[in-house]
This record gives sequence, C-alpha cells and structure tokens, in this order.
Amino acid sequence: MNLQDATLALFLTARLHGNNAAIKATAKRCAKLLPRSKRDLMYAIVDSSEPLRLVNYLAEHLD
Repeated sequence: MNLQDATLALFLTARLHGNNAAIKATAKRCAKLLPRSKRDLMYAIVDSSEPLRLVNYLAEHLD
C-alpha cells in the first residue's frame, strides 16, 4: 500500500460512511500497512477531534 491508496481509502470511507469512527478505523488500518515514513497523515487523522471534517478539507483542497 502507498500513501495514495490510503488517501483514497479515507476519501471513500468519508463518502460511504460519513462518520468519525469509520474514518479513524480506516486511518488506523492504513497506517499499519504504510511505511513508517509515510504514516504522519494517518496519525494526524486518528488524533484529530474531527477526522471527517479534516478528510473533507483535504478532499476539497486537492491540486
């Protein structure tokens, strides 16, 4: 798994489930599969008080 795959999984989780618990669970699951140097984003989402809002913000500001 790479960071793009993990990010896509988070976007799909936000779209399909739309709740904080599902996004945190997906971020935890993806963090285990990523190389250590690429886990920062996943841990930021897990530690966030509003992970759904954070993922929506990331989706809106893609370049």
